[in-house]
Amino acid sequence: MSAIQAAQKELDQWQQKERRILDALAGVDGERRRLNEERAKVEQQVLYYDSLTREMKRELGRPGLSSLLSSFRRP
Repeated sequence: MSAIQAAQKELDQWQQKERRILDALAGVDGERRRLNEERAKVEQQVLYYDSLTREMKRELGRPGLSSLLSSFRRP
């Protein structure tokens, strides 16, 4: 094998490695996008349930002693 052939073979191997690395990076980018979308959905759910909890507390309120005592007096 001549030096030119050996150099060509090494170049081909490096190009194959480069393609595999680029494919792997594309996979990582796709996974990062998917995870970012999933995180955004979870953040929306957290915000929704936080606001729902606040709204329920506001509507129901914490029963005070007077409302607790009056609930015992009701028939």
